[in-house]
Amino acid sequence: MSGSPATELAERAKSWDTGERVIGVATINALSQILLRREHDGYTVTEGNVLEQVDIRPTDKVAMVGNIKPLVPGIRNKASSLRIFERGGSLGEGILPDTAAEELIPESDIVFITGSAIANGTIERLLQLSENARSVVLVGPTASMVPSPLFKRGVDLIGGVIVTEPDRAMQIVAEGGGTPQLKAATKFVLIKPRPGLGR
Repeated sequence: MSGSPATELAERAKSWDTGERVIGVATINALSQILLRREHDGYTVTEGNVLEQVDIRPTDKVAMVGNIKPLVPGIRNKASSLRIFERGGSLGEGILPDTAAEELIPESDIVFITGSAIANGTIERLLQLSENARSVVLVGPTASMVPSPLFKRGVDLIGGVIVTEPDRAMQIVAEGGGTPQLKAATKFVLIKPRPGLGR
């Protein structure tokens, strides 16, 4: 892949092969980093905590696609219930197989979706299932892309990541570092649609 045009790599996001798709989505995310640093008419990018931006009420049923562990305690403290849909993971308290999402997401008030749903090709269906939700939030590094298409499909808020120190991030990756180590070279951001762009 070295030396391939970015547009060619980005096209792989359309593939049904998961490995190819991940490369395509990663390329789109990398290119999006440039645009997310600029002022844009359609959306705002600010630093902040995603849970502080979501109006979770004591009566709310919350659905979470992917076990986004850092958010779980805060949601459980605020909501009536939290159902987590996990693919291939172990089931436990409030954790259900991802196949249960078809039945249970439509009755949820708030839906959190891991950005990995973009890479694994389930995002379109999950957003369809979330149409009745008061709020739909996409979370994670994989969600850190130009957001307009997501907002048009019902996402209200994106909790993403922007690389602040590219050279340091490259060194961390080259040394086998993962998400915990990359925090030193990134910042968490909130991406919101300006009025009129979202649903």
